Amino acid sequence: MTRQKILVTFIFLFIGFLGYADNPTGSVEQNKPIIIKKDSKQPRTPDYGSDIMAYYQGGVIYLQFGYDMGEVEITVTNETTGEMWQQTDNSAFGTATIATSTSAGNYYITIVTDDASCYSGSFSL
Repeated sequence: MTRQKILVTFIFLFIGFLGYADNPTGSVEQNKPIIIKKDSKQPRTPDYGSDIMAYYQGGVIYLQFGYDMGEVEITVTNETTGEMWQQTDNSAFGTATIATSTSAGNYYITIVTDDASCYSGSFSL
């Protein structure tokens, strides 16, 4: 499992480097990591890291799943305008993308798995 996380981290760093090469100014909006955490019903549960890694680049959110979670429902909400994007995808492929917006605002992302586990994160443009 540790090797998988190292490999996934390396892939995201490499993709991030490619995004920086396309955008030499290094604008945050072009390659913005999104912290995704599992929502826990137990407030004292330690956080050992997320099973999902994500980043935003040019109006698209890229997701990397640490293992097969089955079908996942992805919802992204622009909290500034109320605009929403929803998509159902299969995590068995290891990755997913969802097209959103390039508009400035605060965004909230939720991911619900087959077993009703909920992951969430937020970012601003």
